[in-house]
Amino acid sequence: MTSGFTQLKVCARTVELLNKSGKKQPTEVQQRVIPAIYAGKDVIARAQTGVGKTLAFVIPMLEKIDTKKAYVQALVMAPTRELAQQIATEIKKLAKDTGIGTLAVCGGRDFVSQKHKLSGKTHIMVGTPGRLLDHLRKGNTDLGGISYLVLDEVDEMLQQGFEEDIASVLALTPANRQTILCSATLSEEVRKLGKKITRNCVLIDVNPQQATADKIQQICIKVSEEKKQQSLASLITRLNPYLMLVFCASKEKAIALNSWLLEQGFNVDVLQGDMSQAKRKTVMKNFRLAKLQILVASDIAARGLDVEGITQVVNFDIPHDADWYVHRIGRTGRAGNTGMAITFYTADEVKWLSNLETKLSISLERQNLTGETLTRTRKKTATAKKKPQKKRGKTAVGPNKRGTKYAEASRKQKGRNEDAKGKLPENKKSFGRGKRVRQERSR
Repeated sequence: MTSGFTQLKVCARTVELLNKSGKKQPTEVQQRVIPAIYAGKDVIARAQTGVGKTLAFVIPMLEKIDTKKAYVQALVMAPTRELAQQIATEIKKLAKDTGIGTLAVCGGRDFVSQKHKLSGKTHIMVGTPGRLLDHLRKGNTDLGGISYLVLDEVDEMLQQGFEEDIASVLALTPANRQTILCSATLSEEVRKLGKKITRNCVLIDVNPQQATADKIQQICIKVSEEKKQQSLASLITRLNPYLMLVFCASKEKAIALNSWLLEQGFNVDVLQGDMSQAKRKTVMKNFRLAKLQILVASDIAARGLDVEGITQVVNFDIPHDADWYVHRIGRTGRAGNTGMAITFYTADEVKWLSNLETKLSISLERQNLTGETLTRTRKKTATAKKKPQKKRGKTAVGPNKRGTKYAEASRKQKGRNEDAKGKLPENKKSFGRGKRVRQERSR
C-alpha cells in the first residue's frame, strides 16, 4: 500500500524513517502544509500543539538543504528554549546519517561553546530571538545564505515582545527566502506580520476542534472559588493520573497552587516564567520521566511544551479565549492516544464556558467531582403572562375600587354637561347675562 507521505512526494528515505517511528499517515496540517512548501509558497499555518505541525515544516526543509554548502541555509525561530531544543531534536532524528548539521542556539547554554559550533558545519539553526541576535551582532554567524525561514509559535513571540528582535533578524536574511509562520492563533498581530514578511502566501487554518474532538474527552465541572483547590485535590485522588498538566491563569496562581498541593502530599512541581533555566530543565526532565505526577503551569511557561503520555489536562482557571483552550487541551490525546480535558468553572464564569462552546461549536460534558454525568439544564426564556382582557359594559369596573371611582366621576361629569345644556342653550344668552352683570356692578 502506498504510504500517505509518499503521496505527498516526500523522499523515500524520509518516508522510511517516518514509518519506523510509527508515523505512517500524515496529519491534516501535514497534508496541507507540505505540498504548499514544496510548491515554493510562503505559508501561514494556524494549528495547535500536538497535530504534527513541526514535521509539516521540517520534512520539506531537509530536502532543501545542500550538504555541499557549509553555511546556514535554514533558520527556525521559537519563543522558548524548550521549544527550540525540541525542534532541533526532531530535526536531528530525521537528518540522521544525511550529513546535515543542526544546532540549537538559545539561552541557558554556554555562549562560547555555541560560537565554536557555529564556526563548524551548521546547515540548520534553531534558536530564540535574543540569543540569535547576540551571535549575529558579534559576527559569530550570518544569515546571508538563508533560503528557508520558519517562525514557530509566532503569536507567542509577539505576545512576549519579540517583534523588534524578529524584525532585526529578518533584516539580515535574503528577500527571496521562503517564509513559514506557524501559530496557535490567528491574531491581528500575526496577520499584520504575515503581510509584511511573506510573498505569494497561502493561509492554512486547521480546524482546531476537529483535530482533537475524536481523541479527547472534554468535561467541565462547576466548582466554587473558595473550594477550588480542594476540588482539584479530590479530582486527582479519584483519577490517580499518570501525568496531569494543570493550567493556571498566571504564574502567581501557579506558584500558590503548587505550594498548596505539596502541603497535601501530592507529587507535584511548577513551571513558571521566573524559573532559572537549570530548574526548568530539571522539572521538565522529571515530568517526561514520570518522576512527577502533576505539573502546574502558566500558559506562557508551558507554550511549546511537548510531552508524550499526558493523560489529563485540567483548566484550573477557565481560558477566556477559544484558541487558548484548544492549545491547552492539545497537550493530551497526542500521537493517536486518548486523553481527558477537564475545565473548572464557577457560577460567575458560565459566560466564558458558553463562549468557548459557541466559538468551537462543541458541548462539554457536565460532570460532578465524583465523575457522574449531569443533565444539562438550559435557562428558559421568560414569557410574559397574558392578562385577561376586561369586558366592556356594566361589568367593566366590577368590584375594582379604582374603576368604581372613575365611573362615578364620569357620571357626575355627564350630569353637569346635561345641566349646562339646559341652562345655556344658546351662546347669545351667555353673552347677554354677562353684560347685565357688568352693568349692575357699574352702578
